[in-house]
Amino acid sequence: MSNEDPLKLPSQPKRLFFALWLDKAAVQKINMDVIEYFSPCQGRVLGSNNWHITLAYFGSADANFQACLEQQAAKIICPPFELQLSICGYWPRPKVAWLAPIEIPHALKHLKEELQRKIQLCGFKKDTREFQPHITLVRKAKKQPAVAAVEPIELKVTAFCLVESQTAADGAQYTVLKRWNLK
Repeated sequence: MSNEDPLKLPSQPKRLFFALWLDKAAVQKINMDVIEYFSPCQGRVLGSNNWHITLAYFGSADANFQACLEQQAAKIICPPFELQLSICGYWPRPKVAWLAPIEIPHALKHLKEELQRKIQLCGFKKDTREFQPHITLVRKAKKQPAVAAVEPIELKVTAFCLVESQTAADGAQYTVLKRWNLK
């Protein structure tokens, strides 16, 4: 018989990441004006409820790491900003087709850098790869989208989120766990 208190058992690790979530107007615009250009990619088109721009990915995280992430995220100061999404592309190695901004606004670079700096205090190793903000629209893609650019879609960024990724039979499902407003 175990002496452990059942209320204090360690929680199951979660796969977590920080992201920008799309506002309803941007989702509608992508669904109406852009997604059709991604059907030639011949892959699995992701549901609009999973569209996001990743800021930092952690993989498996326990409750203590999650608590630290949440504490550090609450300290972020960054003004709201707009992002113009208009470039369509394809990365053959991870087999994803994506939509991205033609330019990365200074406020987005600042948010990414500030977030990475703060979460290093939790033991997160800074990502040294070039930041390529994008929305993955198709996984297991075999080809490029039908166009290289679309009419710009404006995304109003007013918050960032901590998200949990869970694997399901039909692909990953994302759940926003917590949201911080930009200020």
